[in-house]
Amino acid sequence: MLARKKTKVAAVALANKIARTAWKLMVSGERYRKAAVLSPMATV
Repeated sequence: MLARKKTKVAAVALANKIARTAWKLMVSGERYRKAAVLSPMATV
């Protein structure tokens, strides 16, 4: 059980982040906007 503890902590942290994002969107009434991802070549 101790060997998987770090994996479980990471899973709970990710679930928490998603839940906070979903809550903020529901409360504010905004739509989800996917963040723009810049490729490494875009900065050259």
